[in-house]
Amino acid sequence: MAPVPPEQLAALARRAQAGDAAATAELLRALYVVVRKQIHFILGAGPAIDDAVQETMIALHRALPGFRGDASPRTWAITIAMRTARRQRRRDARHPGGGEDVEVAVFDVDQTGAAELAVMRRALAALDPKKREAFVLMGIFELTAAEAGRALGTFANTAASRFRHARAELEAYLARHGDETLTSPAAPRPLTKVEP
Repeated sequence: MAPVPPEQLAALARRAQAGDAAATAELLRALYVVVRKQIHFILGAGPAIDDAVQETMIALHRALPGFRGDASPRTWAITIAMRTARRQRRRDARHPGGGEDVEVAVFDVDQTGAAELAVMRRALAALDPKKREAFVLMGIFELTAAEAGRALGTFANTAASRFRHARAELEAYLARHGDETLTSPAAPRPLTKVEP
């Protein structure tokens, strides 16, 4: 599914709030792709991902009537996904276990892309959770510092600082471990964005 332009998402949100069931379904389908990727980047792979995605989608549906439009629907969905991922991470810390594989279907990539994503997951896992969240929001989902700050519940400058530190740490990690962690013959590339 191709990303839905922000203007179209905003229009769908307004129609959904007005009671248009088709617009609600279309909006939730469009946001599902973003939510699934966001949660996968924050939590990794495994059965808990499906639970966190489902919990987020239910929360989005329930919160839709109260959506004020202060942020884009995408930023609003990512904010709710962040909260859900944090709750899931706390639950997982109490009950360890889970997968490390990259779910190729989530990202719509070939096996080489999956290998690169696996390297990125390991690199992200080495980061402090707050830095990881900031990097995913700003470096992968391309949120502004203000949007990321809102999603993280902090100041824009704090989100930007966490992102800069995370990027430097990721680049250092990939320089140290890129060749030994990559499972395909392709060489590691500089940090790139995943299409939201």
